Amino acid sequence: MSIALIALGVIVLGLVIWLLSMDGTYHVKKSMIIKAPKEKAYALVSDYKTWKAWSPWLCMEPDAKVSITNDGIGVGAVNGWVGDLVGSGEIEHLELKENESIQQEIRFIKPFKSKSEVYWQVNDAEEGCELTWGMKGAMPFFLKFMAKKMEPWIGMDYERGLKMIKDLLEKGKIDSEVSIEGVSELEGFKFVGLKETCPMYEVGPSMKEAFGKINALCESEKVEPEMAFSIYHKFDFTDPECTYSSGVPIKNAINAGNGFYTSEYPDIKAVKVLFKGDYEHLGNGWASAYSYVRYKKLKVNKKVDPIEIYLNDPAKETDPAQWLTAIYIPIK
Repeated sequence: MSIALIALGVIVLGLVIWLLSMDGTYHVKKSMIIKAPKEKAYALVSDYKTWKAWSPWLCMEPDAKVSITNDGIGVGAVNGWVGDLVGSGEIEHLELKENESIQQEIRFIKPFKSKSEVYWQVNDAEEGCELTWGMKGAMPFFLKFMAKKMEPWIGMDYERGLKMIKDLLEKGKIDSEVSIEGVSELEGFKFVGLKETCPMYEVGPSMKEAFGKINALCESEKVEPEMAFSIYHKFDFTDPECTYSSGVPIKNAINAGNGFYTSEYPDIKAVKVLFKGDYEHLGNGWASAYSYVRYKKLKVNKKVDPIEIYLNDPAKETDPAQWLTAIYIPIK
């Protein structure tokens, strides 16, 4: 037996021992308070015919093929899907307790075969109801190392879905529209920015405060920017902290003190996604962009941080449904 084969055998044995030592199970659980009776929340999530409206996956690929049995309701009803970005699979109602809970089984086919338990719970809350969405399962043996990453990944998707359910029940609509533009070019620019680090769940309020300071600087320096942006230096749902810079392009030098800095964003080739809607749902645009990168097997350029550019001013366009954001993920 050659040395190469012996070495390969040792590597494979080591990999198997490593995987045997791992816990391949995962449990994701996300909840949200919704200002609506629990009966309405239960009716929405127990009817598969409504899922396309608020699914955190189908919003990325509305043209994906969806099939529903039993009119989408009751034990045995199955909701199936096939698409490029969303892969393929099906979810089945196993047990329903009206206005209380739902037990389901989800069966993925692509990108890999697996089965998991999905559950919903709905409880009365002071402001309406609390809706909980959970998943329990185990990764295939050779993918056990991904189990713990599944929790933040699926958790991110569940949070996006719950936000859309909340808006649908409270407002009767979801201000979220995604358009994947494909590979595009972005011309570089000089800018003044403010760099911040905060917990992931505080990114929205943190950015609002940062742009308040940026607007004040623009007024004092008589800068009239055509757009604003945020660059994500560190944005990973497996990490509790986010580091970003928000700013505006500049053409001339300005007096940037009090934590501001000036720099230049380079020319890039990137995957571009155009998002129209409330910033609360911007995660739908980012999820679509990264799903497209994976589907097209593109290589991310990790030397340049991804950026989102706000194409209109929410102070002037007060309808969140009309807010436009361009998302760029740099690629090689």
